[in-house]
Amino acid sequence: MANFKKSDMLYENQYTWKRDRGDGPYIGKIDRDRLDRDEGYEVLDFANASLIDTATVESLHKFEKLIKKVPSNEVMKVNIIDFIKKNW
Repeated sequence: MANFKKSDMLYENQYTWKRDRGDGPYIGKIDRDRLDRDEGYEVLDFANASLIDTATVESLHKFEKLIKKVPSNEVMKVNIIDFIKKNW
């Protein structure tokens, strides 16, 4: 598990850093399985959980760029990871 910070992110200023209007309180499994790509804290947590602890900031940036290429209707983390692995 990586340990990146907000300031390491390529698109830090393009994310929302609080829950947006469409995102209710944390409700367990659904929030663990889905990714809101507009919310920086979710993307950062997802990147840290998905990348190895020796990953570089450049790897984080590549991860972020690939997340932006995932079709917008795809929200399931498992499918987003599959896309990233196929396109790494």
